[in-house]
Amino acid sequence: GFTLGTQFEQYENIFFSPSISAAHERIDVQSTASSTMKKMDGNFTNVDFSYGITLDKRNQVFMPTAGYRTKFIQSLPLVMDSSSLLNGLDVSTYHSFSDDVIGAIKFHARMINGLNDEDVRVTSRLYLPSKRLRGFKTSRVGPKDGDDWVGGNYVTALGFEAQLPNLLPETSRTDISAFLDTGNVWGVDYSDILDDTNKIRSSIGVAANVFTVIGPLSFVFAQDLTKASTDETESFNFRIGTSF
Repeated sequence: GFTLGTQFEQYENIFFSPSISAAHERIDVQSTASSTMKKMDGNFTNVDFSYGITLDKRNQVFMPTAGYRTKFIQSLPLVMDSSSLLNGLDVSTYHSFSDDVIGAIKFHARMINGLNDEDVRVTSRLYLPSKRLRGFKTSRVGPKDGDDWVGGNYVTALGFEAQLPNLLPETSRTDISAFLDTGNVWGVDYSDILDDTNKIRSSIGVAANVFTVIGPLSFVFAQDLTKASTDETESFNFRIGTSF
């Protein structure tokens, strides 16, 4: 498949980002999967129109110290083959307590529902991004069908982060922050018997962002506080391309 999109400033500080995507997908369910999962086996073709509306009042795009950013997204099916409707909201706000201490609060929410009384396709179900719920393995949180984590129809996350005074020399180009992440993944529309583990997950930790010529490198040390029995956690994570 492919996706083609753009973003432009429609009004002052208000951005519009339309895109169109087309995809053909073949799902082969393993013989060890549950009977409900096996019903999702097949070939699917979809064309979807998506858009986002963003109000950006941050004082700067990279490493903001004040202001807020709100974005609403929606994905609408044009050619339907087991299609679904996606809605989402992201809100982040920043406040400077001093020259060295900057706080941020970030909210993330997504919901997806099938159209024409159909269930959401297994490959379209929702998971929490790793940057929204640190301390947990990506795609290893939420409802579980047998040995498979199947995602949810709904996800939410609320995170608190504070950039700390720089403990390293300025030449190291490293920022250190402390965080508290909370999140939830729930909803299994294709089965009434699965436990959707509707439980708030949470973690605390420290992140170090090292700025290099290839972009920021992020090192995360985290400890889970609350979790479901089926969730998988991780105390250390490394990724490229994210920052405070």
